[in-house]
Amino acid sequence: MDSKSLLYIGIILGFLAGVLLTMIGVKVKSLFSSGETRRLGQEKQALEKRLHEKDKYIDEMMGHAEKLAQNFSTHKSSQGNKP
Repeated sequence: MDSKSLLYIGIILGFLAGVLLTMIGVKVKSLFSSGETRRLGQEKQALEKRLHEKDKYIDEMMGHAEKLAQNFSTHKSSQGNKP
């Protein structure tokens, strides 16, 4: 074999090794990132659940406040008619 053919074989083998290492690196990275993606998804669901619970609580408290205001205005108007 002459030096020119060895050079071409070296270039081809180097290129294939680079492609293989890149593919292995992408696969390893995806394994680690999928765990973080899963964790972030669970965290997002927990935060959405907490937000829904807080919205429900706020709506409930607003309902109580409206009832109190209505009772207060009814009570005040009935006292205002008395001498």
